[in-house]
Parts: sequence; structure tokens; C-alpha cells
Amino acid sequence: MNIIKSGELIRIFRLLNENELPYILLRNINMELPKHLKVGKDIDLLIKKKDEKEFIKFFTSNKYHTIKHPFKHDTFLYGVDHFKFIYNNKNKIIFDLCFQIAVRSLDAGQWIPLDKTVQESAWMNKRFKQLSNKFGYWTLSYEDEFICLVTRSIFDKKEFQDGYIQRINELIRKINTENVVEKLSVIFFKFTPFLMDYLTQKKFKDIINFYIAFKEY
Repeated sequence: MNIIKSGELIRIFRLLNENELPYILLRNINMELPKHLKVGKDIDLLIKKKDEKEFIKFFTSNKYHTIKHPFKHDTFLYGVDHFKFIYNNKNKIIFDLCFQIAVRSLDAGQWIPLDKTVQESAWMNKRFKQLSNKFGYWTLSYEDEFICLVTRSIFDKKEFQDGYIQRINELIRKINTENVVEKLSVIFFKFTPFLMDYLTQKKFKDIINFYIAFKEY
């Protein structure tokens, strides 16, 4: 599998930061960025809808262009805007621009937003992660990252993959459990304490089946 050259990734994030364009890198599982990103793997950026034109202008000026998104014909509910793929043909880099933190519903797979408290917290509590003297990026707080990885595993992936498990185990030692439980409660309701117990005990393989079978709402 071919690997994206890190030079362009370092350059484009440096320019994003220098131009003070407000974004949040939602995931960097297994520290793929900047040196281990496989060709064809997209980079998930959360941006604000009001800034869309500015981002398109920025990427266009750097020889990126919009291409058809694979989820173009999916159903988007409750104010979730369609994602946008931004592609650089020369460097094979794909940015997936999203405007809300969204997950798939467990019934028909529609895209739905996480609760407003998570959306607001993402921007309010974002942090800058400096991986080297050349490469850094804005990303989620530890607590919001934890919530997003858990919800994505359950709703989108329908499994807890190894990279996600490793990162969740790292984050669970850094989060304020009370704050996380409060946010998870508006997503998982009465299942939340059971979910936290399973995560704490590292029973990742049991979580999704238990959640689906849970009837005590």
C-alpha cells in the first residue's frame, strides 16, 4: 500500500494554521499523520458551515478540488450538512470536510448529529497538538475525542477496532469521568453507566450487542 508523502501534509497544515482557518482534525488514529497515511485514506476535518467558502477558496488556491463524496446519496437528518471531499490529484490527499460531528443511526444508517452539547464543546475546548517542530494541528479535547471515538465505534464502525481501542484506553486515564458521563447521557441515556463500566473494564467486544439489546430506557 502506497503512503502519502509527508511533505505536503506538513505544508498544508502549516498553511491552515498560519491562515488561522478554524478547523478541528477529528481523528489521527495510530498517528497516521503526517508520515503513515495510506493513499485513499481521507483526513476528517470539522469546519463551520459559515466558513465553507473560505476553506474551498484556500484549498483551490493550493491545487485541491471538490470531487464526488461516496456518501452523497445518503440520508442526512436533523440539520446535518452533506460532507465534502477535497482532493489533490498530484499528492493523492483527500480531505473530508464535515460541518457537524455526526454518526449513523443504527436503524437505516441515516446521518444524525451528536447532541448540541458535544458540538459546542468541540469548538470551545479544542486543543493544539504539536507532534514535531514542523507539524501540529487543532484537534478535540481529550473528553470530546473519547466521546467521538466511542460513538463512532458503536454507530459507524459497529465494532471497536484495535486503533480505536488503544486510543480509548489512553484517553480514559486523561478524562474527567463526570464530565464525560454527563455528555454521554444525552446520547446513550440510561445505558451510559453500563457503557462506562464496559469501557473501564475493557470489554469492548460485548458493548455493541449489549447496547442493542438494552431495553431499560
